[in-house]
Amino acid sequence: MKLKIQKEVILAPLAGYTHSAFRRLCKRLGAHRTYSELMNATGIIYKGEEKELAYFTDEERPIHLQVYGRNPEEIAEAARKIAEKYKPEAIDINFGCSVKKVLKAKAAGYLLQFPKEMGKIVAATAKALKPLNVPVTAKIRLGFYEDTLEEIAEELLKANVSAIALHPRTAKQGFSGNANWERVKDLKKIAGDTPIIGSGDIRSWKEIDQKFEETGCDGVMIGRAALANPWIFKEFKEKKDIEVRLKERIEFILRELQLMWEFFEKERACKVIKSQISQIFKGIRGKAKLNDMIMRSKTCEELLKNLKNI
Repeated sequence: MKLKIQKEVILAPLAGYTHSAFRRLCKRLGAHRTYSELMNATGIIYKGEEKELAYFTDEERPIHLQVYGRNPEEIAEAARKIAEKYKPEAIDINFGCSVKKVLKAKAAGYLLQFPKEMGKIVAATAKALKPLNVPVTAKIRLGFYEDTLEEIAEELLKANVSAIALHPRTAKQGFSGNANWERVKDLKKIAGDTPIIGSGDIRSWKEIDQKFEETGCDGVMIGRAALANPWIFKEFKEKKDIEVRLKERIEFILRELQLMWEFFEKERACKVIKSQISQIFKGIRGKAKLNDMIMRSKTCEELLKNLKNI
């Protein structure tokens, strides 16, 4: 089952940040597609999905709900459950997360060492989702210790993956060094009609245009840059730099909080958003003092008061 992705700028999944509220605001600014944060397949089967992670609105479509795990049967069953319940545009399997806790569980990025197992997971999930007409996509890295992209791509394409998002670093690199976008270009050549999304080190709308031109990829995924500058989607759309004042940044956070209260308990939402605020304040004069005010806020009421005072 193929997905139609054509020159899309996509919000990447980032644990702790890209929940429904942030995704909606990025969509309003021009993001073409969104991904949920990663959800544990074992947890979905035995405890049910976490509402904070699975919750989304029609405004966030097209959306990929992302799952991770360690064996084909479990991932396929978890994917079937959430696809049936939420009817997303796609289920994405995370093979790229390199967080120590996830690697220790022998899931996600750990599986980059076993391309054949990755292929089995995609094939089993695609089979489980076929009656629901929901495609399966994969988010990968170049490999685990070293670059084994060709081997990984061969297994995923053989399993009829519907799209691949590549962060061109190895799992062991984490976010160190530079993302090797030449490998996105290589993957696009291998993949043929299967859409390829590139991810990593994008800092401006001009770089998005450059990556489309240089690699021929079908989508560019924005992660860390969107946390500090969600207006990057609007900049790409309008093909110009946008100066965003402090007042606008705080209005963004206040809107985000209101949306978060739909699916987060109020005090928890105020606690969670603090790390987002420190990202949004990047580049602002007096950032350290502003962050101090935010981090010292003990309650939701105090946080809102401090934001309005700033």
